[in-house]
Amino acid sequence: MTLFFLVFFLVTGFTNFVFSIIILRQLANSNVKVGFFEIRWQIHKHLKTYKQITKAQKGQVGLPYYGYVSTLAGLIIFGLLTFMSLSQ
Repeated sequence: MTLFFLVFFLVTGFTNFVFSIIILRQLANSNVKVGFFEIRWQIHKHLKTYKQITKAQKGQVGLPYYGYVSTLAGLIIFGLLTFMSLSQ
């Protein structure tokens, strides 16, 4: 069971990384200054800006925002489940 949780943790982490890249690329295309090293470490400070920009452009919040938030929750859940199954 531990391997199952670990695999889902890794898949969710990769998916979360992809969503963060998509969000930062769309911000860069909208002329928001995004540094190279912010690709993974500073995504949280840009989420509000991304939400505002996509809402202004499309009338609704972009799908990558919800994908990022849901995979972040999945990372936390699968990480906890992995550690709990290791202790058994």
